[in-house]
Amino acid sequence: MKIAYSTVACPQSSLADAINAASKFGYLGLEMRTFHEQGSNQVVIGSDPREMEPASISQLFDDAGIVPVSLATSVKFDKPINPPVIGRMFLNEEAGVEDAKAYVDLADRAGIKFVRVYGYHLPAAEPRTWSMRRVSDRLKLAAQTCRNTDVRMQIENAGSFAHGSDLLGLLELVNSQWLGASFNVLASYQADEDPIEGLKLLKDQITCVKLTDIDHDGNPVLLGQGVLPVRQIVNALREMSYSGWIVYEHPALWRSDLAISADEALKHAADSLYEWIQTPASIC
Repeated sequence: MKIAYSTVACPQSSLADAINAASKFGYLGLEMRTFHEQGSNQVVIGSDPREMEPASISQLFDDAGIVPVSLATSVKFDKPINPPVIGRMFLNEEAGVEDAKAYVDLADRAGIKFVRVYGYHLPAAEPRTWSMRRVSDRLKLAAQTCRNTDVRMQIENAGSFAHGSDLLGLLELVNSQWLGASFNVLASYQADEDPIEGLKLLKDQITCVKLTDIDHDGNPVLLGQGVLPVRQIVNALREMSYSGWIVYEHPALWRSDLAISADEALKHAADSLYEWIQTPASIC
């Protein structure tokens, strides 16, 4: 298992500073959050790689010996076709695909391994088979843009696909060699799923596991000091012989009121993860 962290931990930092923090605290990789596809409504984050030349991104990572794990985007594929029939003649039939392709192109030129996307909400007023077909058709087209590149796409469990079983159903429907799962433990927990069960369902599809921790009131805490079964997750991954990425998320981008500094959270998480990876919970 290899550990990385997400740049949501340090929204004001430049990409160079975020990479230096990864090196400082012992992370092997970095997930870069981006909001470029949201246009004028985008969230501003200092390390957004869309603001840099691909060659410069690649050079920064090479110089530091850190892996550019993924571009974590907000691309979704659930936009309804409107009007239902005539709308199929226009671009909204493939909503999300062009944005995903742009990210894959950037990732390929910058040496980034994955592009993270979402499926998102299936309308309750629409037959599930219709909306599933719409999302899966678009996702399949988006995943195909990874062909002839070294990039792979990851879809994260969220919205109507927060449960492992729902995400697995979508992955099986798409059935693409260029698509894997990014399993977010918090999203699974908040959807009233046992994250370990969700993890086991998706085990053959997982390319990334996202870890964070919260207290009983939903407030972020240091990894392993909250209610999420993060230590057990690492143990389960070991039992599954998982050799992919664990990405730690400290949600400073979303929570300006955090008492925990990014440095404190990142150091604690890295130290904890290395300990847990090396030592099974059952013998502690």
